[in-house]
Amino acid sequence: MRALALTLETISSHASTAAKVRSAAAYLASQETLRIAPAARFLAGIPLPPRTPATRVGRSTLIDVVAAFAGEDRSELLRRATLEGDLGTAVGMLLEGHGRASGPRLTLTEVAEALRQLGDIGAGQRTKLLRGLLARVTPLEAKYLVKLLLGSLRTGVQAARVEEAIALAFDQPAAAVRRAHMLLGDIGLAAEHAAVETLDSVSLQAQRPVRVMLAHPCSSAAQVLEVLSPPIVAEDKFDGIRAQLHLSSGDQRLYSRALEDFTHFFPELRREVDGLDGEWILDGEVVAWLDDRCLSFTTLQRRLGRKQVPLTLLLDAPVVFLAFDVLRAASEDLIDLPLLRRKEALEALPLDGRVRRAPWALLQAEVEVAAWFAAAVERDNEGAVFKDPESCYLPGTRGRAWAKLKRPVGTIDVVVTGAEWGRGKRAGLLSDLIFAVRAGDGLVESGRVYSGLSDDAIGEMTRRFRRQTLSDDGPIRRVTPEVVLEVAFDEIRQSRRHPSGFALRFPRIVRHRVDLTPAEISTVEDLAELCAQDRRGRPEGI
Repeated sequence: MRALALTLETISSHASTAAKVRSAAAYLASQETLRIAPAARFLAGIPLPPRTPATRVGRSTLIDVVAAFAGEDRSELLRRATLEGDLGTAVGMLLEGHGRASGPRLTLTEVAEALRQLGDIGAGQRTKLLRGLLARVTPLEAKYLVKLLLGSLRTGVQAARVEEAIALAFDQPAAAVRRAHMLLGDIGLAAEHAAVETLDSVSLQAQRPVRVMLAHPCSSAAQVLEVLSPPIVAEDKFDGIRAQLHLSSGDQRLYSRALEDFTHFFPELRREVDGLDGEWILDGEVVAWLDDRCLSFTTLQRRLGRKQVPLTLLLDAPVVFLAFDVLRAASEDLIDLPLLRRKEALEALPLDGRVRRAPWALLQAEVEVAAWFAAAVERDNEGAVFKDPESCYLPGTRGRAWAKLKRPVGTIDVVVTGAEWGRGKRAGLLSDLIFAVRAGDGLVESGRVYSGLSDDAIGEMTRRFRRQTLSDDGPIRRVTPEVVLEVAFDEIRQSRRHPSGFALRFPRIVRHRVDLTPAEISTVEDLAELCAQDRRGRPEGI
């Protein structure tokens, strides 16, 4: 652990990306084979292998455990974390005056195993395990241990740079490392293959999901045509959950975009495809489906987070899997083939039940792009996706071979009633804003928003909120409700989580409305009307 912490500290200090990669490569090259996988994951800021239960250790838990371990007041650690904008840095500073670590030094393997155990034990055992780790680490090691647990390493080395470091460390082609990472969905395993020179043997495998390919967002049909030229494959963008369907030896399993097995949420999709030999991997969307149309995402959302889906939900929120791509067919990888070839393979499959093909067309003229999008919206879908028919499938990437165009969003005018201190590059800035709408003569809060403003604008807002502070509760400041913002959103739905009774999906700031006063902002009645107009705005049921 000491070598990892020193390496991460060195990487953080380098301004040059090339120097960061060289430091990471030197560290990887020094590791024994058994430690290469966790070393690569940790360098990328990934605490656990894919499909491993989460640690269930959050910021609040870490503050409690560290403060108790150091014999310090919780509020002092919270104050330091707020000032630094990073809990890991604050922990390292706090422990500086508490002597050296006791007991044997933690090895990388021990850290990896401890992180794995955290997700399988109860709260009391987690606290005991965390205290045991703290007793064996130096302040610098504690700093990066906390950062790993929170997924906030912030060294300037993301997965792509770690791929380069792996290639450099083991003298392997960078392209081969990238491909192995795409197919394995685990940078640790990619590093292992690079170390033993078996990158060429890596292929897709059923029941081992990979990161999905993503589409470039566009704001208009004209922008889509700046990215793609006819002929263009067009598909509807459904309001569902992106998923992979894996078929092998009679077993059928669904994996989420986060690579989690969530087959049990959709039991009616099991055994829907029979008679296929070998391994198959289909990419598509799980949608709530009734009377040949897609229902709202909120209808589908009621399925999630349950150990068992009750019969009432199976009846009220029936689902289908709409396949729009095939990555592996009869145990053969297809991702290097053009999209049209993969579509041909998909068309040949016997899909006519709850697992079915998503409709698509090959557009030959530019005017057809806008027409397809308009028709997709008319079909009550989120929008459309447009694809290069010659494009291969690149797992985990968001290139310009695919473009998505979503239907217009709504906007409301709100007033800021509170703000929370940011973290990382927004440390020292009140960047997470709590907003409210009018209800009669008063205000009711309706959510939070943190994207849409430039750093300069956030800095100016912070100075203003400091002057307008009504109360200071650690990370959150309540402020005089004077700043009016226009907030855009993708969907509005009824919700019990906010006093207004409504929640916005993907809110973001459009602009600071200096032309409006708080008396002129949107009302709860406005939200109710927008929700009624939005055919997807149905109750959450929670």
